[in-house]
Amino acid sequence: MAADSRMTCVRCPGDLRVEVGSAEIAQPGPGEMRVRTMMSAICGSDLHHYRTPAATRDENGFSQWALGHENTGIVDAVGPGVGYPAVGDRVVVYGIVGCGHCVHCRRGEDVFCANAEHFSRHRHGTNAAYLLAPARNAMPLPDDFDWEMGALLSCNVGTAYGALRKTEASGDRPLAVFGLGPVGLSCVMLGRALGATVIGVDPVAERRAMALRCGAEAVLDSSDPDLIARIVKAAGGEGAAASIDTSGQPTARGAAVDALRTQGTYVEVGVGHDPTIRPSQQIIFGEVILRGSWIYKQHEWNGLLDLVRRRQVPIKEMITHRFRPEDAVEAFELANGATAGKILFDWS
Repeated sequence: MAADSRMTCVRCPGDLRVEVGSAEIAQPGPGEMRVRTMMSAICGSDLHHYRTPAATRDENGFSQWALGHENTGIVDAVGPGVGYPAVGDRVVVYGIVGCGHCVHCRRGEDVFCANAEHFSRHRHGTNAAYLLAPARNAMPLPDDFDWEMGALLSCNVGTAYGALRKTEASGDRPLAVFGLGPVGLSCVMLGRALGATVIGVDPVAERRAMALRCGAEAVLDSSDPDLIARIVKAAGGEGAAASIDTSGQPTARGAAVDALRTQGTYVEVGVGHDPTIRPSQQIIFGEVILRGSWIYKQHEWNGLLDLVRRRQVPIKEMITHRFRPEDAVEAFELANGATAGKILFDWS
C-alpha cells in the first residue's frame, strides 16, 4: 500500500518544459485498480505535449496531469467488484480508457471508443509513482518479462506489432520502415522476427546505426536523392512489398508509397499535422493499399507476448538511456534531440 498521501509525478507545462512535482495518491473506486509504477518511458507523443505552447496546454487543461501513457508495475490496491487483477499482480496498463460498454470496447478496441479518455490528457498519466485506472485496462505481464520489457511492450513494441499485422510481413515480403525512433526500431525487430527483409530509412546516422543493431538488412539516409531506387534495389528489384511510416513527416509518407511494388501495402503510424498522402499514379496504377494503424488492440496482447518470447526478439536493444524520475528535465531534453533510442524512467 502507499506509504503516504502524495506521490512524485512529472508534469508538462509546455514550451519545452517539464516539472517534477507531486499529486494526491487516489484510492481506487468500484471497478478500478491502483498500480505502483516500476518502469515508465518517454513516447514520441509525449514530445508533442512537450513542444506545445504552454498557453494551449493550459487552455485545454492538460498541464494539470502527470505526463505519459507507457507503464508497468505492481497492483497495490483494487476497488470493489474487481476480480482481476489482484493485489501483487504484475501488469501493463493499456494506455487508453474506453467507456467499457460500447461496441468497440466490447471488442477490446477501446481506441475507437467515442468517449475514450487518454492518460495525461483527461487523467494522471504514467510518469507518476502510482497510476489509477479501470481494472479492465490491466494486461498480465508474465514473470519471464522484466519491468523494462513491460514498459517497451506497453506502447512502442505493441504499436509496431499492430502495424506489422496489417503488412502481413514474411520472408517473401520485403519491408521498408521510415523513421527509426523507438516505434520504427520495434518495427525493424518484429519484422525480422517474422522473416522479412527490413530496410530502415532515417536522416539521423545514430538511429540508422541502431537499426542495423536491431536487425535491419540495410539502412538508408532519407535525404539521399536516389532513395527510392536504393529501396527498390535492396528489396530485390521490385520495390518493398510493404512500408510503414512512423515519422509523420509528409516527405517520408510520400516516399513510403513510392517505394512500394505493385499491390504493395503502406501503413501510416506516425502522427503528423501536414497534408498526408496525395493522390498519385502509384496509388492508382499500382493498386497500392493504404492503411492506418492506431496503437494496438488489447486482444492482440497475448499474440505480441508470444511472438517476442518465441522468437526471442531483443526489444531491449533499443534502450539507450535510463533515468530516475527526478531527472526528467534532462531526459526530455535528450529525447527532444531525436538522436537517442528509448528512454526509460526507473521508479523501483
